[in-house]
Amino acid sequence: MCKQVSVFNSAHNVLVAENNFFSIFNFPLLKGDAKTALIEPNSMVISEKAAKKYFGDEDPVGKTINLKLKEETPFIITAVAKDFPANSSMQFDMVIPLQAEPSFEKRRAEGLNQYSHLCILELRDNINEKEFETKLNAYCKNRFAASVKELESYSKDKNPIDFHAYLRPFAAAHFNESDGWFHYTSLERIYQLLSLSIIILIIACINYVLLTLTSTASRSQEVGIRKTVGAERKQIILQFWTETQLLVTVSVAAGYFLAVAALPFFNELTGAKLQLQNISTANILIMLAAISLALGLLAGVYPAMAMSGLKPLKIMRGFSAYKINPQLSRVFVVLQYSACIVLVISSLVIGKQMKFMLNKDLGFDKEQVLLLEAPDRFNSNEAMRIKNRFYQFALSEPGIEKVTASTFSFANGFNMNGHIINGKQEFINEMNVDYGYFAFNKIPIIKGRDFSPDMPTDTTAFEIPAELRDSLSSSTNKAIIVNETLYAMLGKPPMDEINKAMGSRIIGVCKDYNFWGLTQKIGPAYHLCSPNMTAYYWCKIKPNQNISQLIDRIRTNWNSITNNAPFNYFWMDESVQHFYDAYQKWMQTITVFSWMAVLVACLGLFGLSGLNAVNRTKEIGIRKVLGAGVTGLFILLNKDFIRMAIISLAVAIPLGMYFTNEWLENFAYRVKADWTIYVGASAVALISAAAAVSYHTYKAATANPVKSLRTE
Repeated sequence: MCKQVSVFNSAHNVLVAENNFFSIFNFPLLKGDAKTALIEPNSMVISEKAAKKYFGDEDPVGKTINLKLKEETPFIITAVAKDFPANSSMQFDMVIPLQAEPSFEKRRAEGLNQYSHLCILELRDNINEKEFETKLNAYCKNRFAASVKELESYSKDKNPIDFHAYLRPFAAAHFNESDGWFHYTSLERIYQLLSLSIIILIIACINYVLLTLTSTASRSQEVGIRKTVGAERKQIILQFWTETQLLVTVSVAAGYFLAVAALPFFNELTGAKLQLQNISTANILIMLAAISLALGLLAGVYPAMAMSGLKPLKIMRGFSAYKINPQLSRVFVVLQYSACIVLVISSLVIGKQMKFMLNKDLGFDKEQVLLLEAPDRFNSNEAMRIKNRFYQFALSEPGIEKVTASTFSFANGFNMNGHIINGKQEFINEMNVDYGYFAFNKIPIIKGRDFSPDMPTDTTAFEIPAELRDSLSSSTNKAIIVNETLYAMLGKPPMDEINKAMGSRIIGVCKDYNFWGLTQKIGPAYHLCSPNMTAYYWCKIKPNQNISQLIDRIRTNWNSITNNAPFNYFWMDESVQHFYDAYQKWMQTITVFSWMAVLVACLGLFGLSGLNAVNRTKEIGIRKVLGAGVTGLFILLNKDFIRMAIISLAVAIPLGMYFTNEWLENFAYRVKADWTIYVGASAVALISAAAAVSYHTYKAATANPVKSLRTE
């Protein structure tokens, strides 16, 4: 059974490695020998997922897969690797030997002057990394002296280049976005999530203190009696702390089981793929015990100290409930509520920014555009045959309005070339397109003209005279269409003349469009007409189509003209949205955490209002006897809490402005956090505060004054 797979189709899942790859890393192989799996130039190791995809339940070892490298190349499967966890830095479906690359002999001849591969070293246990790095750099200065000298000759200022090698621990590479790695984990996001969790835990602990004080105020008689009969303060502290610790321990255990049940929701919310199987039972138990002890101390010490410090004489005099007025708790309420308001402001700003990005006009038409990955991106007779036949089908298919092609898709697949513009080196995006690309995407040509099949010079390379060439700049040697940004950088040169900085003839200027998304400003770019190079077919789908049936028709024709090459497609608008998935996940996470924090903070106000009502029972009774109404008492009891909410707003709004402005700096095109954000956050704060304190204040204001005065 033979399958034909395009390297370009799965470029991010095909790994090129030396034959000792599976010996250096202890990747588990389900079938095959790690030592010999990549010995032969035409050998291949595939993942468990790829084996299932291409061979079903059959044993893939010994079978052949044809990969499209520079030309179709058969590879014999020698081993099957177990699928890696989602958080692994290594994510691949296929591994082929380094010598299988078409340019391997050229690269081997150039030796270490090639910088296109990652070099992974396994040091001996007794090696000092700093000393090794020093020796490595000494070697590099000698080995690469000629290369460094050549690079310096390209620089106009002739400044010396500090060329050196550095070591980076493999684990550190896992937490840094870098070329060559399939996956990395953002430490910044981990720390942010951890900080949010700690904030909510601290808020919960503060609230527990308030609620405990509210309930234990009625136990002041118990404390007085115990002290009278000889109980020491440390015994009372131990009693109250033990009660708290037991409650916290049960809560942590219950929280763990809730976390296990909620883990799928958390993974969906954050985009993570956490698995408890990756953590040992012993580590989980140690972690839970540590959390229980820390929370028990944090939440239990203050109430225990407050209750044990009561004076028995004051408690027993008049047999009245002792009044506790924890001023420190008021400060904590302000701080926790401020933190909640900052989170609310953050969630509102993030939501507004995401809505802006998803709805902003990017400068090209992304609606109803279907992209298909070409089975062969190289300039070959087979690639042109497939393209011509697919174009014929697309133009005859009633559901397809128009078709074009390119070597890139949204925010992916661009080449960058260095050009000297105004004495400074600039890196320019090179975009290879087919005829009709600008009309297809509704990108206006604002000066000059579009590429035309009636103009052979648009695709033909030409020689540039030496006096018109800048030796320090890249040269395209072809006609190009530049965007507005590049045209302005070049000083708006005349059309159809050879441009020295670009090494080409500019025939047109297109309107700027966001090919890199809204996280970056529109950069300089030029377009080449390359009808012989196709990585993606772009199909504009007519409205009101049965998409399922249309896809089936396209797939049937695709299988016919490509000899059953993989049929991989995606929608442009979904691709654009996917580009912002990480930000959307973060928006959802912040929103959920914000409302959780607000809910927990409201419990704190609820507890404090209950404590306030207990402390002012006699006052409320006297005021009611003297004629005070429910409304007046309600306002009297609530004004302190509304004041605390207003103070929290005064603290939170500047902090919210600072943090959200820092986050918005990640985007070249962004919204402004205007007054509506802060009014909305203020409304949430005041309404939630009023709702939290209303129960106890209303209950106290409507209580029978005779009963309250009798008990007091």
